[in-house]
Amino acid sequence: MRYLLLIVLLPIPALADADLIIHRAKVVTVDAKFSVAQAVAVQDGKIVAVGTDADVLKLKGARTRVIDAGGKMALPGLMDSHSHPVGAATSEWKEPLPDPRSLKEVFAYIRKQAETTPEGNWIVLRYAFPTRLDDTRFPTKAELDEAAPKHPVLYHAGPAGIVNSMALKVSGITKDTRNPNAGEVVKDPATGEPTGMIRNAYGVLKGVPNGGGEASLTDRRAAVKKLFRLYNERGLTSVADRNGSRSDLDLYGDLHKSGELTVRVNVARAFDPTGTREQVATRFDELPGKDKLGGPTGVGDDWVRVGPIKIFLDGGMLNGTAYMRQPWPKGPTYQVTQDDYRGLLFIPQDQLRMVIDEGVKRKWQMTAHTAGEGAMDELLDAYEFVDRVTPLKELRPCITHANFPSKRNLERCKQIGVVADVQPAWLYKDGTTLLKVLGTERVRWFQPYKSWLEYTVIGGGSDHMLRFDSIGSTNPWDPWLGIAVTLHRTTERGTELVPEEALTRQQAIRLYTINNAYLTHEEKVKGSLEAGKLGDLILIDRDVLTCPVKDVAGTKVLLTVVGGKVVHEQKD
Repeated sequence: MRYLLLIVLLPIPALADADLIIHRAKVVTVDAKFSVAQAVAVQDGKIVAVGTDADVLKLKGARTRVIDAGGKMALPGLMDSHSHPVGAATSEWKEPLPDPRSLKEVFAYIRKQAETTPEGNWIVLRYAFPTRLDDTRFPTKAELDEAAPKHPVLYHAGPAGIVNSMALKVSGITKDTRNPNAGEVVKDPATGEPTGMIRNAYGVLKGVPNGGGEASLTDRRAAVKKLFRLYNERGLTSVADRNGSRSDLDLYGDLHKSGELTVRVNVARAFDPTGTREQVATRFDELPGKDKLGGPTGVGDDWVRVGPIKIFLDGGMLNGTAYMRQPWPKGPTYQVTQDDYRGLLFIPQDQLRMVIDEGVKRKWQMTAHTAGEGAMDELLDAYEFVDRVTPLKELRPCITHANFPSKRNLERCKQIGVVADVQPAWLYKDGTTLLKVLGTERVRWFQPYKSWLEYTVIGGGSDHMLRFDSIGSTNPWDPWLGIAVTLHRTTERGTELVPEEALTRQQAIRLYTINNAYLTHEEKVKGSLEAGKLGDLILIDRDVLTCPVKDVAGTKVLLTVVGGKVVHEQKD
């Protein structure tokens, strides 16, 4: 039998036309060599070429949108390693929130609220940190009494807050009230009567309204979309929600399905670390849910992905509850009266080890809110203990905030691959007060960015919690402010803090791009402008590698592209 072999030579198809080309630009790729190119092309949501104008323009077709950058700088889309989008967006879904800068403004706000609030109803001022007031201290119970004697009042500053006499009365708080677990109802050392200061003990208060809790799903969707558009305007294309509930995860997924998501979201799952090992294990097993989209770390797609488990290990430095190695100094800033008060530690070491152990067994990356250096010691002790049985380096265990590392702790981070998300805006907003309270020696190790990068990877974030405004928010979320602060290390009040810990321009840009992608195990798909990666990029109005440092914070974003789609374009 004879066979006829027919060979057909088919033409190799040319690369399809690009959807978007930006040329005549200074394209800072943020690749391993920090290469600079002239042009970049995106097709089907991904970068297909980075190079010279001549080479990239070969991908131009009839349907390609071509943008002449006129020599402007292009960068990878910026990322925020720590935000709380749903809470921040819904905080102002009804009306703008106050932003007091002094106790005089605080009392004026409370008096104004008292005029329209029915007697006996709560007046609450949320996340008003004493470190940011001109007076640099908490108000006193007596001052709150004078401002609103017939209303229960809560001046809330994160884990710590202070209430007036009416609030104590309606809540039934007396000298006999016991401290809750890991919390404190502060008592006058002489009389034993409550001072009004509440540290991680809001559960003893009765009837306090839940801020933003009345927002419907429709309200929440609209508010998050608005916030994400504002994020796009400042060059953000990805954020990490650092304490997301299942409903938050579902909201992001729903916006993605309907084509309304303009920011990629990595969602850290909120987690209750209390209980027995069996209870904790069950809680971990229930996190993914029936649809299996709730975890573990890495589940999801390029738009909505599950991040680490988030737990809270200590309080905060802005309210005097961070767990420190040395006692907090006594004084009015945080109303500390004890000689040996070191702050609050929420999770005992044995419990912490058990929770981390159960998490890493299930391939969860772990992170913990860890503000003070004492809490950092505790977290690293737990990581090292678990690492002896289950190696952690691949999972990239994380520390959230890590405001006061030491050289020894940085060495420990390097040994087991611990990364951290840091908040430069805190240096800007709170550094002057912290220097006043803690002194030069202790502030030497406050957010030491340069030292961090000598040992491990850190990423820049904001901890954005309230309000829309990029600078007036709690906390400021403008990434250009964060980048600038890492370069000049000068506070809002003009104090220069440990200038030797400033970053270079390249390091500062990496902090908000490829470093943040590394924190979320996504450095292979975003964080730099390289062929094959996601088409997330921005065009800005100045050269942040050469312009005066003071001008970096004022950078204007001319164009923001997410997945090849223009989501923000500044009009002339």
